[in-house]
Amino acid sequence: MGSGLCPPTTQSHKSVIIRTMKKRTAREKLLDVTFQEVYIHGYAATSVDTILKKSGVPKGSMYHYFKSKKELVLAMVDERLFIKMDQFFRYDKQEGKSVMESVRATFAGIAKNKMLVTHGCPLYRLMVELAPVDNEFDVLLVSKTQQMKARMTRLLQIGIDIEEFDDALVAEEFASFMLSAVWGILSLSPSLSSSRIFITQSRYILDQLACYQK
Repeated sequence: MGSGLCPPTTQSHKSVIIRTMKKRTAREKLLDVTFQEVYIHGYAATSVDTILKKSGVPKGSMYHYFKSKKELVLAMVDERLFIKMDQFFRYDKQEGKSVMESVRATFAGIAKNKMLVTHGCPLYRLMVELAPVDNEFDVLLVSKTQQMKARMTRLLQIGIDIEEFDDALVAEEFASFMLSAVWGILSLSPSLSSSRIFITQSRYILDQLACYQK
C-alpha cells in the first residue's frame, strides 16, 4: 500500500511547471496589452511591434500562440473584451433595488468609469471599424451585442412581470433603444465627453423609461 503522500517533485517536473507558467504569463500579457492598444487606438492603428514592445514578449513567442495579428485580436475579444463588457454594463436587477434603480445604478457606474467616458464602448468601437470589412469579426461582435440586448430585455421584462412597469413597455424594443442610446452618448470625442455629460444625457433615457412606471 502507498503511504498516501505525493511523490517528490523531480527537477525536470519543476522545469515543466516553470515553462508552463512562463508560457501562460506571456499569453496573458499579450492579451492584456492588445486589449488596451486596440481599445484606445483601434485595430488598424495597433501594430504587432507595439504589442510586443509593451508586453515584453518576443516575436517568436507570440507566433507560438497566435498565427497572426487577427488571431491575437480575435482571442482578445473573446477572453478580454467580452469580460470587460459584462463588467462595464451590468444590466441585472440588483439586490434590494427596483429595476429602475438598477438601471440608474448601472448608468452611475458607467459615468464613474474614466476609460469608458474617455474612449467609449470598446465593443462598439471595434464593431464600427471591423464588422463592415471582416465577417469573422462581424459574427463574433454581433453575437455579444445580441447577448447584451437579451440581458437588458430580461431586466426590463422583470419590471413588467413585477408590475413596476406598464405592459405597454415592449422590453426588447426599449432594450435596443437603450443600448444604442448609451453607446451613442459614449461615442462622443474625448474633448466633448465627461461624466457630467453622460449623466445629463442618459437622464433622457431614464425619463423615457419612467413614462412606463406604474
